[in-house]
Amino acid sequence: MEENKKKAYLTINYQAFLDIKNSSEFSKENFNQVFRIAHVFHNLALFIIEDFEGFDEDEFWSKVRGLERDFGLTHYKILFEKAYRDELIR
Repeated sequence: MEENKKKAYLTINYQAFLDIKNSSEFSKENFNQVFRIAHVFHNLALFIIEDFEGFDEDEFWSKVRGLERDFGLTHYKILFEKAYRDELIR
């Protein structure tokens, strides 16, 4: 996998953990969303450590589309694309 794509995956993995951290208290209202974010991204962290060996991008993005559909969380794909094109402001 090319380095800029790896960096883009690192970026959205970090964002997912920020989203979980910043979800305030775990209430009934946000529990399902926070749980689903953690479920989608926890394996990505392992694949990052293992240099993406065995990583199935189609399966990962299918799960992200579920977050988009169920919770309107479109920012992961947008952030990934910007990071991939190295368009993020630092």
